[in-house]
Amino acid sequence: QWYQRRVREDESGLAHNGGVMALSYNAAGTQLITASADKTVKQWDIETRKCVSTQNMGKDIADQQLGCLWAGDFVVSLSLSGEINYIDLNSNSVTKVLRGHQKSIETMEVKSGKIYTSSFEGRSSIYDAESGEVNYFTGATHKGKILDTKISGDTLVSVDISNKVLRTPLSSCEMGTDSSSVPSNVTFFDVHSGSGTEIYCCDMALVMFKDGNEVYTNELKYNPNGCTISPCGTVLAVGSKEDPKLYLYDIEGNSIVQRQEIDLTAATTELKFSPDGKLLGAATVGRTILLLDVEKSYKTVQHCWSTSSKSISCSFSPDSRYFAIAGIDTNIVVGDATKPMDPSIKILRAHPLGTITRVRWLDEKTIVSTGSDMQVRQHTLSV
Repeated sequence: QWYQRRVREDESGLAHNGGVMALSYNAAGTQLITASADKTVKQWDIETRKCVSTQNMGKDIADQQLGCLWAGDFVVSLSLSGEINYIDLNSNSVTKVLRGHQKSIETMEVKSGKIYTSSFEGRSSIYDAESGEVNYFTGATHKGKILDTKISGDTLVSVDISNKVLRTPLSSCEMGTDSSSVPSNVTFFDVHSGSGTEIYCCDMALVMFKDGNEVYTNELKYNPNGCTISPCGTVLAVGSKEDPKLYLYDIEGNSIVQRQEIDLTAATTELKFSPDGKLLGAATVGRTILLLDVEKSYKTVQHCWSTSSKSISCSFSPDSRYFAIAGIDTNIVVGDATKPMDPSIKILRAHPLGTITRVRWLDEKTIVSTGSDMQVRQHTLSV
């Protein structure tokens, strides 16, 4: 058979300069394509045993080609990076590339129809919520697991497992031009766009940055696990990792002053103020969903919502009406804050293959979620 013999592109060279990882015939059986570790996809004529065209897929190791499939006038190839490439044989060009994360998505934020995600291996991506098109951040990206991200104005602030902080302009999405580091391990952090404030939950401490510079460290007697800054930028709410307590602080210039300690029914994971600043919500390590009335001295709002296991992420809708919570049980629970005693809306098995790591709102009726299943999903409420 033809494919059992060594094929040469010419008298001096082999068909590929690397291992041939896959091949696929056209429907007529007159031509085939090969995908190779030499980062090329080649089209061959079976009768003449000559190369018809060569598509170079890149220069990086991740551009090695592991698979291919002939589909009409198009060829689909699979890169080592996980990208799926559509090659038009008529123009001998790559017309479309499907991208995505290859590891668990750890963080996610949303702004102006764009979804900004970061994953376990340090990759950051931009999803277009309408078209689904995905692009990667460039430059000196993170080299390890990204722990948390926030958007401050037109800047994405991110911190990784090595305590490195990057501030990346959303206009260019090129990382590494503005970086700093925090003194110890970070669990969560929050930002306030108007004042340039960033506050990080570190080991037994809160660390404040202003305009990219560290200005204050507050040593604590507990281990903080989540924090959120009020919309006005003057109040900081912090949860404890071990104890069911909430700590409230006043942000005064370049300092943080504790003013109140509140007992809760469960330790928190992520905390969020509502956009109008009237409510404080929290995901917890138990089945409890916390909702506090800020204007009534953080009195608990009675409701009938709950989860079936530990929740990891929470978020208010832009109009402050709905509160979404998600976590280990793969479900998303949505409560109406204006009608807290009404039953919650449940999106069951929103990520059936893994834990939900983040939940955010694209608009007043659309929820975006990410998970350890490497997926980004959108859910529209029918209310």
